[in-house]
Amino acid sequence: MKCLRCGHETSKSYKVDFDGVEKEIAYCQKCLMDVLKESVPLKNTPSPSEDSMEKKRHLSFDGEMVIFVETPLRILEEMFGKLWSDQEKENFENERKITFLERKLKEAIKNEDYRKANRLKQLILQIKNKTVK
Repeated sequence: MKCLRCGHETSKSYKVDFDGVEKEIAYCQKCLMDVLKESVPLKNTPSPSEDSMEKKRHLSFDGEMVIFVETPLRILEEMFGKLWSDQEKENFENERKITFLERKLKEAIKNEDYRKANRLKQLILQIKNKTVK
C-alpha cells in the first residue's frame, strides 16, 4: 500500500474505526509520527466507557418510564377524555411505576447487580409511601 500522506510505498497498514466504519489506512513511519504529533492527545478525549459508566451510576429510567407509565395514560385520556380524578390518576401512575421498577429489580437480581437492586427497592418504597389509598 501507499502512504496516505507522502505516497511512498509502505508495508504497514492499520485498521481504524472511523465514525463506525472500519477503514484500512497506511502511513510510512515518518508520516505516522507526524500524524500522531498533530493529533489530539488521548487524555483530552473522553472515552465511551467513562460516559456509559456515568449514565449507569445515576440509575435513570426516565425514557423508559415515560414510554411504559405516562404515555399509555395520555393515550387513554386523548381517546376517552378525563377518566380519573387527579388523585386517582396519580395512584394509577404510581402503581404502573412500581410494576415497572419491580421488573427492573428482578433483572438486577438476575444479573447479580445488588447495588442497583438495593436502589430500586428504595425507589419502590418511596413510591409506595407516596401512594394514597
